[in-house]
Amino acid sequence: MKKFFIKKSKKNGISRLICTIVLTISIGTMAGCSITKENAEDVSGQSENENIMSVEDSPADNGILENTTAPESSEEKVEKEDKIVLKILREGEMDEMPATLFAGEGYSIYLTDGDWQQHAPDAWSGAFDGQIVLNGQVQLWIVHYEDKTADQVKEKLESDGYTSENIDMTKQENEVIYKVRLNEFENDVWGVNYCYPIEAEEGWGVLLPLIVDTFAVSTED
Repeated sequence: MKKFFIKKSKKNGISRLICTIVLTISIGTMAGCSITKENAEDVSGQSENENIMSVEDSPADNGILENTTAPESSEEKVEKEDKIVLKILREGEMDEMPATLFAGEGYSIYLTDGDWQQHAPDAWSGAFDGQIVLNGQVQLWIVHYEDKTADQVKEKLESDGYTSENIDMTKQENEVIYKVRLNEFENDVWGVNYCYPIEAEEGWGVLLPLIVDTFAVSTED
């Protein structure tokens, strides 16, 4: 009789041990599934939030460049690089201005759509609805100084009445402000020139420096 009870006790002990192991595995599996699900939801939410940026999140500076849309193919990527948006704070209001890449002889620059009328290979006048504005006093033009150093070009500009002001050289004649941004590349210097009347300082005077910022020298592959 004693032997019977001892044997039965062992059997019960083994059964309880098996039940305990099964229960532990079940609870662990359920907990693992719950954690995996929560982590998946967290990662999904984080990924979704990281891809969202509102206009209010952007810095409200005078100039912001951004691409129009995210490309889905290599062809669309070329389109994206040809089109940007200039965001400018002009006369107290934020304006979004689409701009298109202009490829010149050895350089490129973005020009805001509908705002320019080209009157020479490397020169434009400010326009609205196809008409030149402000008596043609708003202008943008590119000058290529070949085999010149920046110091030599600055000396020439200073002799023409320009003085250094921040990153530009500037002068004023009557009621018109003239500015030049110099870009030195290898043995050449490129001058991005622009002018506008004083009365348009809060309009064209804000837009033009942003356009000048987009100037780049084209290099051969």
